[in-house]
Amino acid sequence: MKIKYIYSACIEIDCGGFKILTDPWFTDGAYDGSWYHFPKIDPFKFISKPDLIYISHIHPDHYDPVFLTKLFERFGQINILIPDLNPNYLLFKGKSDGFDLIPTREFENDYVKIFIEENDTGSLSDIDSALIVKDKQTEKVLLNLNDCIYNQPHVDKLTGILDDLGGNLDFLALGYTGAGPYPQTYIDPINDKELLESEAKNKKLKFFERYLKFIETFKAGTNLPFAGEYMLGSRLVHLNKFRGVADAFEIKNIDEKAIVLSNGGTYNLVTEEINNERSSLYDEESVQNRIKEIESNKLDYEIEINLPFEKINFMRLLKSAAQKAASKSEISDNYSFIFSLVDGESLRARFLVKTEESSVTPMQLNEEITLENFSEIIIDYRYFYGLLTSIYHWNNAEVGSMYLTRRVPLDNFNESVQNYLNFLATC
Repeated sequence: MKIKYIYSACIEIDCGGFKILTDPWFTDGAYDGSWYHFPKIDPFKFISKPDLIYISHIHPDHYDPVFLTKLFERFGQINILIPDLNPNYLLFKGKSDGFDLIPTREFENDYVKIFIEENDTGSLSDIDSALIVKDKQTEKVLLNLNDCIYNQPHVDKLTGILDDLGGNLDFLALGYTGAGPYPQTYIDPINDKELLESEAKNKKLKFFERYLKFIETFKAGTNLPFAGEYMLGSRLVHLNKFRGVADAFEIKNIDEKAIVLSNGGTYNLVTEEINNERSSLYDEESVQNRIKEIESNKLDYEIEINLPFEKINFMRLLKSAAQKAASKSEISDNYSFIFSLVDGESLRARFLVKTEESSVTPMQLNEEITLENFSEIIIDYRYFYGLLTSIYHWNNAEVGSMYLTRRVPLDNFNESVQNYLNFLATC
């Protein structure tokens, strides 16, 4: 078994010449125009013709239909395996994009045994999965955790599969850092910069702790920290330094089994030969040069939605969306959202939504908020329109840092509240 690191979550797993390509994301402007590659590479310099493609989940830095089309144009049709989730949002999205994705739990041929195990937490918002590959010739075993959070039932299922394969894990590919909008879209970088910097540091350390928990659980021979290379572009570039996102090379300080490969770098699990390993952090000059390249790009809604504010009946749209979200809500009690719609620097409208009642109430622009627990979302009205009408999706908006949130109290994070927004749309 030989591993080639391409970029972020994209690796090539070569088992005796049978090649599996995972999560190939190479189209800039993911998450509605917010995510860009750093470093920027030509993937076809490194990608060989795959025999199988594995897509772990629906997030656009893992499922990239534009690049999949380019891949097929170059190499012909290739089977794409995905997790067998229910509901399977990735399967539905793939069909709408013209792809025949194959929900899979187990796959076997003369070269490999493959297991795909979805990370089922019991939520309708579950999307992620993990991949286990056994090379039948060398008996080497790989586990690819992608973006999976630590979920004990999922860990137990993966451990059971590994035990059935002999109990030995040779290679673990896992996340070392986090995306998401916190803290950079929750804390004012001007008035609360010290708090923002502190929370960014804490975020980085929490993901290091998760990384350590995973490697202590699975105890692989070699670990590959991956799936964390991206940069915010367009008018969001000023948020990059507050994301709390680590450089993979930092993992070398906490994990002696970690290898950090450059793009196209390889590791042979049989000979333990490493080619093109990184020897340092990315330099700041390269980071700043990339920022200059992408800072003037537009976000998707700035290009695609031109409706004037006055033409949109937000009250009607929001009432319909709130009813739909309530039918799938996992919030145990009532929660309040305030949506503050802006047009450039101008505040145009505010709405109060109470989740349990599915009530929508217009607010005065300068109305004082007396609620003890709430989230105020400050968002461009065009993007809000796109989210309510399912042109865009709330989860992509969240991961893409596409709106600001004022959460009171700040530390009142609730996963079910975040998941509620996933279904706040009219269709």
